[in-house]
Amino acid sequence: MDGARGARGRRTRFSAFPVEAALCALALSLPIHASSRAARAPYPRSRIITGIRWDFSDAQALRKAIGSDIWPCTWALDDALYCAWGDGGGFQGTDGIGRVSLGFARMIGTPRARDASSFQGTNLWGAPPYAKHRASFGGKVGSLIAVHGVIFGVGGLWTLRNVKDPVNTWEGGPLDRLIWSYDLGKSWQIAPWDPKEDLGSYLQFGRDRENAPGGYVYDYYGRPSDPTHVYLKRIATRELQRAPERRPRPQYLAYASRSGDYVSWSPRATDAVPVFADAENAVGPVVVYDAPLGRYLLTIGHDRSGRPRDMAPGKLGVFEAPHPWGPWSTVYYGDNWGRFPASTRGDYLGLTFPVKWISSDGRTLWGVFSGPGRLDAFNLVRAELEVRQGRTSANHPLSRREGNDRRSPELTRCRERHNEVNGSVFADCSP
Repeated sequence: MDGARGARGRRTRFSAFPVEAALCALALSLPIHASSRAARAPYPRSRIITGIRWDFSDAQALRKAIGSDIWPCTWALDDALYCAWGDGGGFQGTDGIGRVSLGFARMIGTPRARDASSFQGTNLWGAPPYAKHRASFGGKVGSLIAVHGVIFGVGGLWTLRNVKDPVNTWEGGPLDRLIWSYDLGKSWQIAPWDPKEDLGSYLQFGRDRENAPGGYVYDYYGRPSDPTHVYLKRIATRELQRAPERRPRPQYLAYASRSGDYVSWSPRATDAVPVFADAENAVGPVVVYDAPLGRYLLTIGHDRSGRPRDMAPGKLGVFEAPHPWGPWSTVYYGDNWGRFPASTRGDYLGLTFPVKWISSDGRTLWGVFSGPGRLDAFNLVRAELEVRQGRTSANHPLSRREGNDRRSPELTRCRERHNEVNGSVFADCSP
């Protein structure tokens, strides 16, 4: 399904714009006919979100932090976004000026079309004077989550334990670790313990405490020997708060009914079952909760070969579900999203929709993405969801929040029964 149609023929549109050669491949003015690619989407097309319009017309005007990539973000207590970048100088530097292996930035505002001043990024942690605070380690951070005023992150790090100059050692480091900041990104601490498995990608619900409905943080992860599946675990916030002392003890999704209304959790990783599958491989899942629609949105890459050199930002899938564990439906699936040039191939660094930047009706989103070559920057694309009238989830009753109608996650109402013998938990999340 190269580009313009979603799974099984659903139409997806792009907007054209004049840009320099660096982004000329984004200039798409007409819908593209469906191809055999559509048949390879791993899930049926959505009956709720029936289409998506990708608008790259402001990509050049809003492009910032050239030379820095990855950009996982989370919405924190002070109403700002906090994001991590890799191998560059962030917002106040360039690819060569103020360059660090790993940096953190604070972002305020909300993007507006053709208005680069509508949002501003400030380097917090990196290379002074291009950042307010000096970096003390390097590596790559793949996910961040803000809970109870603390920002947690996960990634592969370089420290003085494994290299002489961790701040200026590029690419991801070999030390997989949980990190956290008690002062909103000004300083960071590294967990003293080794993780048992992939540290994963955190589900983003909203601002600070809203990232932990029911007292849990949700984490999507993979297994090295199983590239076609994504798994899900949840971690009690009290366990995260004790991270300086010990490794958190998660619960793993061990069963989900076909509707997703009934699930069970196990304390044993060996009991985990996949929550997402793609025969083309599942690369870099990112999930956010679209509260006005009451739907979970998953963006994820794919590549059948599994070789990094074959991966690309354009090999993208977008899926939606009524629960964090599914059942998933396809919104978009293609091998040539964005029509990027061949020079941008060689990695998939993710597409994320910061929850703060989701419109009050849930239909307009700003996506953050980066990639190799000329996509090595903080790039934005606007997405418009086509939603079938009256077909948002009935599992999410409306609640009032910050002046807008929002749908509370059904997770806050799941009725749970604990098995004291084996430590498992059965949850009834039906309406």
